[in-house]
Amino acid sequence: MDSVMGSQRNRTLVGAWLVVWGLVLLLVSNHVLIGWDNLWPCVLIVTGVVMLRVFQSRLTFGVVFAAAWAILLGAFLTAFSSGLVEWGHLRVWWPAIPFIIGTSFIIASACVPSNNAGSVIGALVIFMSTASFLYETGTISERVASPFLRFWPLVLVLSGFILMRRDATARAQNALASTPVRTNPYDAGALSPDLEKEILRRVRTAAGPQAATGELVRELKSRFERFTWVGIYRMQNGALVLDDAAYLGAAPEHRHILLTEGVCGAAARQRETQVVPDVCNDERYLSCSPTVKSEIVVPIFSEGEVIGVLDIDSDEPDAFSDDDRRFLEGLVGKASRLIRAAQISAA
Repeated sequence: MDSVMGSQRNRTLVGAWLVVWGLVLLLVSNHVLIGWDNLWPCVLIVTGVVMLRVFQSRLTFGVVFAAAWAILLGAFLTAFSSGLVEWGHLRVWWPAIPFIIGTSFIIASACVPSNNAGSVIGALVIFMSTASFLYETGTISERVASPFLRFWPLVLVLSGFILMRRDATARAQNALASTPVRTNPYDAGALSPDLEKEILRRVRTAAGPQAATGELVRELKSRFERFTWVGIYRMQNGALVLDDAAYLGAAPEHRHILLTEGVCGAAARQRETQVVPDVCNDERYLSCSPTVKSEIVVPIFSEGEVIGVLDIDSDEPDAFSDDDRRFLEGLVGKASRLIRAAQISAA
């Protein structure tokens, strides 16, 4: 709510600024406002103040630099427009303009300490503008000032390299910070051969083929927190059938699935694993629970035939990686003999 209110206040300030200066310029263009020749630099000063006020909660180097530059330049030009200094003296005082730029760099660096490059650039610009001012006022000779007058553009070149290097470093840091880090303990390295051996050992030592199928479901459900529903459908008379002891999770609505239906039917029909990152965007998905976000279905083969599918749902979106797919395919491939025996005994 605070951020919303802040945005509304910012829009109000910008809107008020536009209205005020629009009216001022309207009066000027119609020769109504008297003394505009003396007041026009105030536009820069007010603009800088408004920028600082609008962006006070998220000041960046660029915002502070632009605001400081506008305020200082406006004050400098006001001295001329108000008659305190004659415009003809600008020929001598012109180094004040790059001096203002250098000062703005340093002010911005002070307000945004992470940007040290601005201090270096500001110091270089101030140094060169000071040398130019001393030459214009006759304080130093042309021989002394000549190197500064001839090579001052190198300050711009050096400043450009510093800013580009700084920008490249910032982009690299932002890219690194935005890289998603998966913290699930069963991702990548945890899907190891040792884990597979441990699950298979428990499955093979179960009391009978049907118990082995149930043990495989329990192992997967208990070891992977993101697996919110795990079940094994067996192939029976050209359809997929789910037994009571072959799943863990919420009771499903679909216990009998034709091969032409759902993601499970597609996995059995196409004889390949189906990974659904977002079930809401897959028209094949047969809704079982409103909390389910993603699904993986692995076909189970025995002697070249599909004898069933391993179906796993997750309440997390995009919960299944290529590592999961390879791990589950290898696991059910090694356990398929026991799954086949369980189906024969059930029949």
